Amino acid sequence: MNERKYSVSEINELRRAVEYKWLFGSYTPHFNEGGSCSRSYHEEEKTKAVEEIVRTHMIAGHTAEDLYASEVTE
Repeated sequence: MNERKYSVSEINELRRAVEYKWLFGSYTPHFNEGGSCSRSYHEEEKTKAVEEIVRTHMIAGHTAEDLYASEVTE
């Protein structure tokens, strides 16, 4: 287990990235690339899922930057 302290802003950025992934399928939504779609959901379902995923990433020691980097393709 990777023990790391997170600042509030790091947690908020991680939460935002996970929420984008949950809603739009990408950690960074690409609204300017034409069309956008999102899933239908209940607010409680989204909140619970996002918080569980954020906790999992925190246990692994990941940051939002790690998530963004995971989607970079070359």
